[in-house]
Amino acid sequence: MAILDFDVHHGNGTQDVFYERGDVFFTSLHQWPHYPGTGASGDIGRGEGEGSNLNFPLPGGTDEATWFACFEKALESIREFDPDFVLISSGFDSHRNDPLGDFPLNEESFARISKDLVALSEGKGMVSFLEGGYNLEALSGSVNSYLQAQL
Repeated sequence: MAILDFDVHHGNGTQDVFYERGDVFFTSLHQWPHYPGTGASGDIGRGEGEGSNLNFPLPGGTDEATWFACFEKALESIREFDPDFVLISSGFDSHRNDPLGDFPLNEESFARISKDLVALSEGKGMVSFLEGGYNLEALSGSVNSYLQAQL
């Protein structure tokens, strides 16, 4: 199984649960430094889990091209791990108009993310979990774009 977290906050709880397990790959793109203050790039797992954890701590104000370059690296790492199932921590607080972060994404970005994730999980199972979004207009438009892109 692999877990990809694109919430503006680091998935510290998820990382903690799987940090020493080699059978689960976890990757997170998140704003750094930002609450909860975890998710350094050197956090790669421990013991049997070493190498099964990949963080992309990005500064606020990161441009969309840089964000997507990191996203592509995360997808490539998941492909190399070759899981049979992918869980997605879908944080729409990465939207540029969300009050809790400073990331560059918009509705079209989330459609692109969705298409890439569907391609990644072809022949595998995939489940997305809503994890964040605090500007209700941006949240509704982003979720709609994300879901419509999967049709």
